[in-house]
Amino acid sequence: MITTGQRRISTIVISTALGPDGRGIFPYTLWPGYRRLLRTVRETGTTVLTKSATRRPRRGNFVAANPLTWKYIRRLPQRGMLNAYGLTNAGVKKVAPRIGAAGREGFQVIPNLWPEFTRGAEIAVREALEAAALYHQHLGENFWALELNFSCPNVPEDIACNVNDGLACVRALSAAHPDLFLIAKLSVVHPYEFAQELERLEVGALHAVNTIPYELVFPPDRYPRSPLADVGGGGVSGGPAFAQAYEYNKGLRPLVRLPLIMGCGVTSQDDGQRYLDLGADAVSICTLALRDPEKAASIVACYCKS
Repeated sequence: MITTGQRRISTIVISTALGPDGRGIFPYTLWPGYRRLLRTVRETGTTVLTKSATRRPRRGNFVAANPLTWKYIRRLPQRGMLNAYGLTNAGVKKVAPRIGAAGREGFQVIPNLWPEFTRGAEIAVREALEAAALYHQHLGENFWALELNFSCPNVPEDIACNVNDGLACVRALSAAHPDLFLIAKLSVVHPYEFAQELERLEVGALHAVNTIPYELVFPPDRYPRSPLADVGGGGVSGGPAFAQAYEYNKGLRPLVRLPLIMGCGVTSQDDGQRYLDLGADAVSICTLALRDPEKAASIVACYCKS
């Protein structure tokens, strides 16, 4: 568990899998097991990290209303998933009021923002500040934390090279909102030095890691090319990604004193416990909530008491 003042982040957090406002993703909300997970999350006060939003509406690869784009989300063995979602979202102006409503319904939601560095660092920083103002307007005192996604593998951005832009974004948000608890979401391709710089800037916590680029999990010299190669290959999550995510976190933990939310690849309570034993302050569950929501609910119920 992570505590800051009167606020807390639960030992298990649900990341991304409950949608842009933390109240669930259609059509998963039609499944009894997924609805049970939603109830368990709300009743236990489990922290929800939303699916990424951008300042303005964005159309990525996947569009729920267009069946031709459903191919960009695929199941893998070991409760895994391959996706090239591409950050399709309605934009913060529409998402923020929904997160506010989720809070009034009893969900403990922290919004996730993807700064669009592909549009230029100056624009991305300005829009991050605008987004924070919108969240503050609609969430009020419940806007105490913000997760910054520096790690999406499904956009035309070199993640390993967005370090300076990410640091500039953190500096600007910290100056404008000194009491805001910032969480930086990292990728396995980020150098550990990025995490150390973020610590020097006094971010609240790190979240490692996001989905892992396909070619890192399935090297091209040993595996067929990604079925989503035409859109960059996609990101792998769930069981196939656990080993690499675990090794990244194993190397990161001794290098920073910041609270760490460790995740990616958790498909069982044992996986979550391995992260905790490694030194995680909290563990994130994502793909399991979609592939086996009953199992995810049981893990939440075990670690997160109301």
